[in-house]
Amino acid sequence: MELTASATSPLVPGTYTRDGFAPPVTFEVSGAEAGFWFGTQLFDGFFDIEHDVGSPDVIAVQVARPSALFGADGEVPLTRASAAGAILDGNPNVTVIASAPTSIGGHVAREVTVQYRSGTANLLRVPPGPLSILAGRQLRMTFLDTPEGVVAILVGGSIARWQAALDAAKPIVDSIRIG
Repeated sequence: MELTASATSPLVPGTYTRDGFAPPVTFEVSGAEAGFWFGTQLFDGFFDIEHDVGSPDVIAVQVARPSALFGADGEVPLTRASAAGAILDGNPNVTVIASAPTSIGGHVAREVTVQYRSGTANLLRVPPGPLSILAGRQLRMTFLDTPEGVVAILVGGSIARWQAALDAAKPIVDSIRIG
């Protein structure tokens, strides 16, 4: 099914994709998750679904084609997933909680988790502009290389309910297929 944006119609069980996103990305919403996730932001090179929309504890699963990350020297072009940890570690407005190799959808990847520290915490340049993190939030970013460029899978949630955010996002993230 094609992912559409709706603040009032939750996602029904099924496999979703975003036409025009390259490489093709699919994810599944099972019966257990149906009714809780909503398509919210749909742009060329970026889309997301959210749980508890409008709440301070909103959970987001986002898929992006970042062109750059924000580090010690400002905006740095992102050409390889393996560079993500070092670039973000230099960002003075976030604290890198963890950075390690991982895999997602069968692809070797780099996972970087950050928390807001201060200032304007821009993290990634995505369509339609910079993606940032706010106070009280944490973000796990998984970067992987594809023939079309770097793809990032992000899970965002409140620090206060971080484990609940990871638990809610896990079935969605585990179902992601790329290419």
